[in-house]
Amino acid sequence: MSAALDKPLDGKRILVAEDDPLLAFDITGLLLKAGAWIAGPALSLVRALELAQAEHLNCGVLDVRLRDGLVFPAARILRDKGAGIVFHSGQDDPESFASLWPQAQVLLKPAPLHVLMSAVIAACEGTRAGG
Repeated sequence: MSAALDKPLDGKRILVAEDDPLLAFDITGLLLKAGAWIAGPALSLVRALELAQAEHLNCGVLDVRLRDGLVFPAARILRDKGAGIVFHSGQDDPESFASLWPQAQVLLKPAPLHVLMSAVIAACEGTRAGG
C-alpha cells in the first residue's frame, strides 16, 4: 500500500508535450518521481505525433499550443488508442476546446504540481496502454 502511495504512477507510460523547456523539465521530473515512464518531452507537434504513434501510452500531458501547431492531432491519436488526456494550457478560455474533449482533464497553466499530479492519476485510471 505504501509503495502505491509513494509511486502512484508506477508502470504508467505518459507522453509529455510541452514547448517550454523549464516547464517540461518540471512536469517530467514530477511524473518520474511518481514512478511513470516518460515519452518525451516533445517540444513540437511533429515530435508529439511521432511519440503518440510509436509508443504504448496510458496518458498524455499536453500543452495545447506547441512550437509548430496545436496538439489536437496527437491528442486524437492518444484518444483513439484508449489513453487518457490532460490538457495543460495557457489558453484564456480552456472551455472552448474542453467541450470537444469531454473525457479530458483540462488545467490552466501554470497549474500547481499537486493539481497536475491528481489530474494525471485520474486520466490514467481506467485507461489501457494504447496499441
